[in-house]
Amino acid sequence: MHRIKVREAMTPDPVTVHPEMDVTGVAKVMIDNNIGGVPVVDHAGHLLGIVTESDLVVQDSEVKFPSFVTFLSGYVFVPGSLHRFEEKFRRAVAATARQVMTDDVTSVDADESVEDVATLMSHKKLKRFPVLSEGKLVGIITMADIVRLISRDIPVEGDE
Repeated sequence: MHRIKVREAMTPDPVTVHPEMDVTGVAKVMIDNNIGGVPVVDHAGHLLGIVTESDLVVQDSEVKFPSFVTFLSGYVFVPGSLHRFEEKFRRAVAATARQVMTDDVTSVDADESVEDVATLMSHKKLKRFPVLSEGKLVGIITMADIVRLISRDIPVEGDE
């Protein structure tokens, strides 16, 4: 059986944004192109991160101040609460793609099999992966791309 490679199923030359694009511009690009996520790339085409709808919509609209306790006439912040506050605050006031993007992006190689990517999507509970070839962004593969293969009766089986 022919194993389909990602490059055969992906959307090539995806819409991208630059890291300094303002958040309003990123949202407009996503709406205009009817996409739920957009890769952030540098001038050489290297993937820096991805901005998704979830990144643009503040998950918890209330930015809660960090938890603390009073101790010996001073304040001690509960471990982790200050970091969570800083992260939520940073995203709430983000002005650019770089500030709001997720930079820990799971990407796939163009020569990987679609079956392996389908399994990865299932395990990671993600809907899209940037596709790289020789370190540069060449496409994006989404659940919709895999569903398209299935609708054409092309077998896509994961390695569960």
